[in-house]
Amino acid sequence: MDKQQPEDDGLDQTLKAIEATYEANLPPRLDDIDDALQHCLDEPANEAHHHTLLSKLHGLAGSAGTFGFARLGLQATDLEMLLSAFMKGTAPFGKDFAPIASGVRDLSRWAKVNPKGDDASREMTAAMPRNLRANDSNVAERRLIYLVHDNPMLATDIAVQLQYFGYEVEVISELARLQVCIDRRIPAAIVMDLGFPTGILAGAKEVARIKTANAHRIAVIFLSTRSNFEARLATVRAGADGYFSKPLDMVALIDRLDHLVVAEEERLYRILVIDDEIETADYYAAVLRGAGMEVRVLHKVADMLKVLGEYRPELILMDVYMPTCNGIDLARIIRQDPMYLDVPIVFLSSEGNLDNQLDAIASGADDFLTKPIKPLQLVSALTSRARRYRELRALIMRDSLTGLFNHSAIKEHLIREISNARRTATQLSLVMIDIDRFKSVNDSYGHPVGDQVIRGLSRLLQQRLRRSDIIGRYGGEEFAVIMPNTPVDAAITVLDQIRESFSNIRHQAEHQDFTVTFSAGVASLGGDTEADELFRLADVALYDAKNSGRNRIVRG
Repeated sequence: MDKQQPEDDGLDQTLKAIEATYEANLPPRLDDIDDALQHCLDEPANEAHHHTLLSKLHGLAGSAGTFGFARLGLQATDLEMLLSAFMKGTAPFGKDFAPIASGVRDLSRWAKVNPKGDDASREMTAAMPRNLRANDSNVAERRLIYLVHDNPMLATDIAVQLQYFGYEVEVISELARLQVCIDRRIPAAIVMDLGFPTGILAGAKEVARIKTANAHRIAVIFLSTRSNFEARLATVRAGADGYFSKPLDMVALIDRLDHLVVAEEERLYRILVIDDEIETADYYAAVLRGAGMEVRVLHKVADMLKVLGEYRPELILMDVYMPTCNGIDLARIIRQDPMYLDVPIVFLSSEGNLDNQLDAIASGADDFLTKPIKPLQLVSALTSRARRYRELRALIMRDSLTGLFNHSAIKEHLIREISNARRTATQLSLVMIDIDRFKSVNDSYGHPVGDQVIRGLSRLLQQRLRRSDIIGRYGGEEFAVIMPNTPVDAAITVLDQIRESFSNIRHQAEHQDFTVTFSAGVASLGGDTEADELFRLADVALYDAKNSGRNRIVRG
């Protein structure tokens, strides 16, 4: 008997008891936050009330996730960041306290009913103000940028632009204060001017000193009016990660920051296990799940085609010998459909005869693994196959300019998400977006600048939408967004905030800048609506938005 097991069970019981106690104390804690908010509303000029509310949000943000209330913690973190920016005067909405008050009320409302969040919190997350929101899997510091610049007007202007893309920005006007701020809170990146009153290369010298004195890895990007060899060499020797000449190309800066700062959370590999022996299938499924894979088990081979359509696996693992239909025949059936020609098929069987193994491979399989197999060997073999499949699919299904899903891929995703929504009885919204008067952008500024505008909108969508939302470039200047588990009202709320931000982003063209807007149509999944019809409904709504004056969201 495993001696560790009783200890593990005891620990689990202890943690569950602590979690239960924390959950029991949540309602009075939320009441305290409500009271703090009310004091802020009653005496809006009293900064002490803002600090009290900030402290209570900070406490909730730090504790909720620890005790299993992950979404509550993330929501409290978002509101803490929003209130902090408001208090510093760097919030995009200026001195308007209403978005914060609305977010706190909504948090309190759903958390008192369903503190674990579940579906209610996902809808709430979609509807909340997201001006300074971090990506769902990131903590606040992963989005914190120190902007070091001695020109207050220019610094404020750059800070606001960065905030539209979801970054939290703290402006530092004096070079000597940078180290003090790092000691207080470590940023994800530093964006700073190269020249200061103390010298034209003072910024590089200070960064070199800081990097020598600090063990933390902080990305650094320099801004400068100079673009000569001497300036660039000084920044490289200081350990710079980027260099941008003024006037600043904001979209290019965001591209670089995203590359340096935003750690993409790799999606789990989707594995379909087909085996009529329940215990065996469940055992290998447990091994793969333990290795961080998403696994679906199929015991009835007659349901295979239906499951393939719904689940869209990135690898199929199955036995050769099954009573109703052997694995070789199943592999041939799978390969009959062009949609699954490239999905890796791996046989896992106790078959030791080499000729039979080769026959199995000839049926369309990619590999043959022999039972018994060590878990580590199984995981390694499947991971390499699934990774290669995903990389090849990305070359086929991704748009080269934006990295988003292309037209074919987004349609394929919608089919799968409609199936998932019906199976789970959840709501789904589809958004069609089109950049307004895009032809005039190309005609006036040239196609490279038009490409910059397209990349800017794609970046904004990726930053401001959830990881579960699926974004695609549908064609030209048109985008499609699939929003699972989202009612149409919540989708409109989120898209309208993104629309407002996009309209304020300035794009560079030669020695001038300009702004662009977009229009969008939103349609929700009906009882018998299929993918093509849902696209048509969203497209009709988009057409109505265009005809109603542009720069707006219309419900389909």
